Amino acid sequence: MKIYRFILFGLFISSRLLNAQADFRPGYIIKSDGDTIYGTIDYRGDVLMGGICKFKDADNTIKTYSPTDLRAYRFIDSKYFVSKEVDSTTVFLEYLIKGKVNIYYMRDNNGDHYYLDKEGLRISEIPYEEEIKYIEDKLVFYESTKHIGFLSLYMKDAPDFQSQINSFGKPAHINLIELAEDYHNIVCEGEKCIIYGKNQVSFPVRLEFVHGIVKYVNVNNIKDNFYTKSGIIGHIWMPRTNEKIYFSTGLLFSQLDYNNEKSNFYKIPFHFEYIYPQGKIRPRLSYGFNYYYQGYQSVSSNFGINIKLTNTLFLSATTDIEFYSTLFIIPRKVISYSSKLGVFLNFE
Repeated sequence: MKIYRFILFGLFISSRLLNAQADFRPGYIIKSDGDTIYGTIDYRGDVLMGGICKFKDADNTIKTYSPTDLRAYRFIDSKYFVSKEVDSTTVFLEYLIKGKVNIYYMRDNNGDHYYLDKEGLRISEIPYEEEIKYIEDKLVFYESTKHIGFLSLYMKDAPDFQSQINSFGKPAHINLIELAEDYHNIVCEGEKCIIYGKNQVSFPVRLEFVHGIVKYVNVNNIKDNFYTKSGIIGHIWMPRTNEKIYFSTGLLFSQLDYNNEKSNFYKIPFHFEYIYPQGKIRPRLSYGFNYYYQGYQSVSSNFGINIKLTNTLFLSATTDIEFYSTLFIIPRKVISYSSKLGVFLNFE
């Protein structure tokens, strides 16, 4: 079996195994009869958590609940999900803010959905559309404004608030929470709203500083040899998709023997990455595309671990196998092997 097939097979198996790892965190469930039970809940991506709740009780018994089984479940000091009927289907909606109007969120295979309800008005999805379409034979970006009228209806008892609604853009966690909080403070003086999703950031970036060795082989004009490699990598967290998934990019530097002269080479990776979020030793893997300033292009697979020192400081160790590619992403021929050690900063 060729080495690239082996690497692809290993990457596939590793991703399946890592994805199967549970991530139980302290929380509680509220059953249909109102009974509250504390334990731990498996923390997954937004799509999965909108459909099931996997709960472990004090006896370490694991049970999976559907939205029809529970009133709600919550991670301690974190996400809070409530059971609601939407379009004749009962689902878990993430509760973002409770106030004069309540805001909820759900992600499914079609994307993000935001819902709003208020006393006397049923729960409804906030309408919003954006697409590129032809208007008068021109290709333009189209953004609907239906959500403006929808928000105006639910917040009509604050007429002086209309100008803020009129300037409201695409619905998202941060701007919806801010809007609902401002509206609540206007119509309910002295009564505070409850914000469950205030500290949830969509794309925080973790920084990693790395240094290691790399050996290039089978590359025209580059001498087959060992070289040092240093750089900085930004890991962009994507919790709306899956809390363990990142997009990583950065800049790596090496000085290589190119055409019998020392030349500076700069590499920019564009990878999708899995980093397990719990424990002292956290497995990680990635696969993606690399671009060199000198015009080379490649793909590579990375395997490694992060070792926890403090809540924000980790040591990292990774290995990297790089390939020429066909069809842009399919590995064809090995061009380098590398190992790196680094410092990973997990600011949240």
